[in-house]
Amino acid sequence: MLEAWHLPGLPAPAGWVEGRTHAGRAFRAPSLSGTEAGIVAAYVREGALEARAHRATTDVIRAIGAAAARLTAEGRAGIATRELLHVELGWDDRLIRDTLDGMARTWTTDALVGLLDSELGGPAVLDGFVRDEGWEGPGVRRRKALGPPVVLPVLAGSVPGVAFTATVRALLARSGVLCKLPEAEPGLLPMFARLLAEEDPPLGRSVAATWWPGSHFPAAWREWTKWAGKVVVYGGAAAVEAVRGALPAHTDLILYGPRTGVAVLLPDTPQEEAAAALARDVCAYDQQGCVSPRLVYVVDSPTGPFVSRLAGALEERTRDHPPPDPTPEEAVAIRSARATFEFEGYEDGRSAVEAPGESLAWTILASESPAAETESLPRVVWVHRVPDIETLEEVLGPLEGRIQTLGYSGADGLQKLAALATRLGVGRIAPLGSVAWPPPDWRHEGRHQLLPLLNWTDFEAPN
Repeated sequence: MLEAWHLPGLPAPAGWVEGRTHAGRAFRAPSLSGTEAGIVAAYVREGALEARAHRATTDVIRAIGAAAARLTAEGRAGIATRELLHVELGWDDRLIRDTLDGMARTWTTDALVGLLDSELGGPAVLDGFVRDEGWEGPGVRRRKALGPPVVLPVLAGSVPGVAFTATVRALLARSGVLCKLPEAEPGLLPMFARLLAEEDPPLGRSVAATWWPGSHFPAAWREWTKWAGKVVVYGGAAAVEAVRGALPAHTDLILYGPRTGVAVLLPDTPQEEAAAALARDVCAYDQQGCVSPRLVYVVDSPTGPFVSRLAGALEERTRDHPPPDPTPEEAVAIRSARATFEFEGYEDGRSAVEAPGESLAWTILASESPAAETESLPRVVWVHRVPDIETLEEVLGPLEGRIQTLGYSGADGLQKLAALATRLGVGRIAPLGSVAWPPPDWRHEGRHQLLPLLNWTDFEAPN
């Protein structure tokens, strides 16, 4: 059975809770009492404060980079990582390697340094007071930034690596981490935490992670929220609301809620290339990510020719990167969506379904009528025709503030599309083929990655 926990400072667990991953594999984690959870929280806080006192931020970056590199290397840790994701997600080795390679670009030492440079001008402000050169008051002003001693990420999604990303952000903010793991993929963060402990013991004791059923908030949750200066939630609307209602009133809450990805093919799009690029974005993470393109709009062209090309690209991609079998719930939802479009097609001929027979490996739901309705289903895309970008603005209006990334192909009308995306609150506009792999310093939901975690101290002095 998989072990989904890393709890430094905890004696032998007295009991267990069990869950199942997205692929149906059983795993277990300790059933923590409030007292045990408090022991872990105190240990993590002490480790974080020790790391602050004795490690520069550049040391933290080096340790994170070294531990993360081992997850994707060809050594024992890399092999164990790939085996873990295969068991947890049901993915084949090639899909796992492609996914890890894509994520690893944001884990390197250079990427982490670049993130700090982009948001903070470098790591110095996390290590001590730095002079504010823009200060126009009397004397001088210096500034220092730090996260709270403990951050509590809560992961309700199913995208591999999100728990890892949330933890790395908190460590860069010089905080300790108490993480509630996602059920779909609970093993990667504990593996990283153990590697981090080997690279840097104080940092390793700054990270604790475990799982409990998402339908309730046990004693461990109630204890950990007492220690957490900030709680970061990744998940759907129901998870966000449940967490919000189960927090102490004074706790600072940072939300990353449900978002979707949109793709737009401008009139001069090279459709063969665009189909291959879009297929790559669709198959990444099996569309479980908030950046995954689910809605596709073809501007000023019928959908049929592009749908045929996309079907070929998805079929080719699926042969090389076969998906795991959908869950029973996903299978029902995919068949229902197909049936709806088939019925509409019989009525007016403006809708069509493209799929590999009875297989649920991928699905294209095409319509000559614009719409903005979609579901988060594996390798299912909705393709619509719009006559122009002005109409697209009307269609996407209901999704204002909920589009994570807008992918595009072509150049005819690109500036107008970018202006539209800005009005809709889209956080990122990127070429198709790169949608699923944001750069290390991207602004998640249009916000900085580290700044929401930080508390600032201004120090005004005569000189």
